[in-house]
Amino acid sequence: VELTYVGSHDGNLNLGGYKNTAVTPGPGDAATVASRRPYPYIHPTYYDQNIGRSNFNALEFRLDKSASHGLSYLVSYTYSKSIDLSCSGDFGAEGCELQNAYNINAERGVSGFDLTHNLSASWVWQLPFGSGNRYSSGSRLVNGVIGGWQVNGIMTMTSGTPYDIRVSGDIANTGNVVERANLVGPWGSWKPSNPTPNQWINASAFAVPANYTFGTLGRNTLRNDWFRDFDFSIFRKFTLTERTSLEFRAEAFN
Repeated sequence: VELTYVGSHDGNLNLGGYKNTAVTPGPGDAATVASRRPYPYIHPTYYDQNIGRSNFNALEFRLDKSASHGLSYLVSYTYSKSIDLSCSGDFGAEGCELQNAYNINAERGVSGFDLTHNLSASWVWQLPFGSGNRYSSGSRLVNGVIGGWQVNGIMTMTSGTPYDIRVSGDIANTGNVVERANLVGPWGSWKPSNPTPNQWINASAFAVPANYTFGTLGRNTLRNDWFRDFDFSIFRKFTLTERTSLEFRAEAFN
């Protein structure tokens, strides 16, 4: 049995995004917006800076049982939180979501890959039936039928991955391409009492921000449904001769 705390803090990380946008939101035509950029003579573009930071904290539990009496298993559980600014890795995967390049602390949130709960378990069990086992029969035929079976399994369950609600268009009028929605009402009003795949969120809990403002919804504040996966198999080995055997296998995935 192992119980471990893991923590890390990283600075000077890559932080990409659409930058050289207007410093402040506001009305105006393209020329007016350009005049509010740090470099008015350069169009907004994607580029990277080493100004990101992140931290990770986790409590890790591990239970590892070596084979005895035909049974072995491994159970691992992690309770953790990963937080970063705007970027969570490769642009094509978790991506960068920079709403306001001039206030990166407002882009602080859980990482795109953050999983609060992560449980995995696997097991192998030689069933205790047949000759030489705890439960055997006086009949050689019965022992041949019930003996030699092995069941195996793998289970994985995790929290859902984070996401948020965005709006289309440059509502702040800064030249940016990423803007989040406003949350209407108290926190939690976005989740129905009995969420279903057809209505996972309450759309009326969100609104398009007013003109020349940024959205108030935090980055990665919502979560998908939790993930669960079960794989199961059952094996049976039939000894034909001293050097030859036949194995029956039935496997089911997820």
